Amino acid sequence: MISCGQALVDLLAQHEVETVFGIPGVHTLELYRGLAASGLRHVTPRHEQGAGFMADGWGRVSGRPGVCFVITGPGVTNVLTPMGQAYHDSKPLLIVSAAVAATDHGRGTIHDLPDQAGLTAAVTAFSHSVRDPEELPDVLARAWEVFQSARPRPVHIQVPVDVLRRPTGPLRRAPGPPPAPRIPRADAIGAAADLLHRARRPVIVLGGGAVDAGEDAIALAELLDAPIGLSINARGAVAHSHPLCLGSALSFSPVADMLLGSDGMLAVGTELSELDWWGLAEPFTPPAQLVRVDLDEAQLPAPPAIGPRGDAAATLRALADAVRRLGRRRPPAAAAEVARAREAIRWPASVADHLALVEALDRALPEDRIVTADSTQPAYAANHAMGAERPRSWLMPIGYGTLGCALPMAIGAKLAAPDRPVLALAGDGGVLFTLQELATARELGCALPLVVWNNAGYGEIRDSMREAEIPPIGTDATAMDFPAIARGFGCRGVRVDAPAELERAVADALAADVPTLIDAHGPSAGLT
Repeated sequence: MISCGQALVDLLAQHEVETVFGIPGVHTLELYRGLAASGLRHVTPRHEQGAGFMADGWGRVSGRPGVCFVITGPGVTNVLTPMGQAYHDSKPLLIVSAAVAATDHGRGTIHDLPDQAGLTAAVTAFSHSVRDPEELPDVLARAWEVFQSARPRPVHIQVPVDVLRRPTGPLRRAPGPPPAPRIPRADAIGAAADLLHRARRPVIVLGGGAVDAGEDAIALAELLDAPIGLSINARGAVAHSHPLCLGSALSFSPVADMLLGSDGMLAVGTELSELDWWGLAEPFTPPAQLVRVDLDEAQLPAPPAIGPRGDAAATLRALADAVRRLGRRRPPAAAAEVARAREAIRWPASVADHLALVEALDRALPEDRIVTADSTQPAYAANHAMGAERPRSWLMPIGYGTLGCALPMAIGAKLAAPDRPVLALAGDGGVLFTLQELATARELGCALPLVVWNNAGYGEIRDSMREAEIPPIGTDATAMDFPAIARGFGCRGVRVDAPAELERAVADALAADVPTLIDAHGPSAGLT
């Protein structure tokens, strides 16, 4: 016989989990008893928020669910922000927590929460409370069905401490439905193909749900002679260098003009979020002739509009087959139009002011790079102005917009892709949310550049206050000496004052055997 906690860890191994992020506590001892004999790698962050962001970064790069172990009560509340971020961006994340025994609720028990599962329910596909070890195979099979066959979202499984200790025999992974691509009905494919084939100016817009469907999108785009625009979460799905790729500058003229002037738009795996169109003079309004493809029925338009429900890659292949049967439309011209549009983009000051830093990073990083970014002004500019050649290489959770995610997500990304260069970009205000994770990165030996944009606090909010004619209050929140702090964690720390210095510092950081914090001072350094 083994404990329920040991059996749960063994089931995770059967689901091919390799890495778990977490901080042990007295309520999760049985999970760690299981880890000791499992062969799974355990990574110890310095805060449960870091655990969640690391697992999210690991999942965004690997395409598989990141897994966290957290204690009852404060461990759960600390990981809620990463759960909210993963929920917002439709990413797979499994949170396994302990829970207070049912008989101890409301009696002053340590770490007690009135309704822990209810607290997490709003940011998960489901939250399940285990009452018997025999439930575990089925609940994990249900979680993996969400991760593999539905719109990915976090899942929370909580096990009361008395159940974690309960003896059980070894448990076997429950057979779940095989993950199969969902292809829309033939009539929906036919109607969509006909609309796109008849369009004189067709365009394709890919979102985060189509991040792995780039090759299929290109095949269809070449048949239609259609430009491809990318949401921020889809960056890299189609290489920035591809002749038909408009990149993610969706809201800037003349790229925006091509998209808004379309008489046949195909939107795949995207919410058509306002965040991808924020620079438009008027709110984004999709063209009347819109085909919208998504796994989530809630994202689809009501009939008679065309909204095929299906997997992105499989649906794009089916559309390409249908368009191919309709015959070629006209000689190709879109590539030349895309080249002219990209060349003529007129960047607003909010982007142009940060191009020196963005271009320096672009030159310093190899093509196979992975970049994670916080909500900070240079990252907003890089969302549109910095190229991405590979899928799952630009991790900027702009939708939920929390601060502090860049560094821990970079650690998770590096663990998922140890042979690829990974860089984190954060502001001096936001990086202080999770700067302690430099200790984790140092412990793991990550050659990780952390570029800190130092504008002496919350610069974006300061600018917004001034624009609204509000005296800036609460926006001066930085640190005296970031390089010294980095060295205190056993890392390298340098200050740069010019783009050439930044390039050299990134190159040196990638060749180091410990993390490097690069303190980039903009206004005084020619980086703006």
